[in-house]
Amino acid sequence: MSDQREPFIFLPETEEADRLIDQADAFLQRHRHPPMRDDEPPMLTEVVDEDDDLPVLTSVDDGTPAPSTHVAASPQSVPPDFVEQLIELDALIHRRVDDWLNTELPVVLSAQIDAAKARIRDEIHAHVRSTLLSDISNEISQLLDANDPRSR
Repeated sequence: MSDQREPFIFLPETEEADRLIDQADAFLQRHRHPPMRDDEPPMLTEVVDEDDDLPVLTSVDDGTPAPSTHVAASPQSVPPDFVEQLIELDALIHRRVDDWLNTELPVVLSAQIDAAKARIRDEIHAHVRSTLLSDISNEISQLLDANDPRSR
């Protein structure tokens, strides 16, 4: 009792879509063939009627700006003392960095060294309390117990 029905319903609206899909598939098939050699001329494999209303991509705007092209400066547009200006700018930058380091670095280092000293001191105190203090307490207790007149 198998009902042999057509699994797809063909509507008049889908016929145009099917035609476009067939054309796109034919286009893709042409590009799946092995690449042609450079000495072979391209070959037209499909007849395209001029009255077909095929969409044509004329421009693409993906929202990204067009890449800028950099043009090398001509010798006439560069000032004659440009290289000297660059050397002076480099020297100025080095002097400014050195001046900043001479004034700011000691302050920053001093603050970091003080913080490190405090942290190390606190860790040593905690370690002494946890290890040495209990040993000293045990020794004092033993000494007091040994010298207690009641224990004789």
